[in-house]
Amino acid sequence: MKKQLDTPVAFLSFEDEILFVKMKEGVNLGQPEMEELLKQAVELTMPNKYFAIVDMTASYDSTLEARNFYAESDYSKYRYADAFIVNSLPMRLLVNFFIAFNKPKIPSKMFNNEESALTWVNSLKKEMLVKT
Repeated sequence: MKKQLDTPVAFLSFEDEILFVKMKEGVNLGQPEMEELLKQAVELTMPNKYFAIVDMTASYDSTLEARNFYAESDYSKYRYADAFIVNSLPMRLLVNFFIAFNKPKIPSKMFNNEESALTWVNSLKKEMLVKT
């Protein structure tokens, strides 16, 4: 069953352990907004852990504090992995920097499109959620 939520900063859609996060155009994402977004994501996906596919193709701003909080907060225990979709050089540089320097606690990778992100997430799902 698909669950959806429209937040002030992003549109969330959850199905089959995958949370799609589509960032909204023109948003300024500070740490308080990031905290609220992660809280809403957990509430939407409960009681499940989830794989996040974050579509960052909209033009928006995020603060260093927001990115640090995303990488280091306890909310990462609710996620298996992060796939980031980017389509611009500035966002590509930002995500590369984030992965290299924030060193997220969970597998994190950047993609050019949703299809390749979904392929990676589905391969991780097979590895991580093997039923024994």
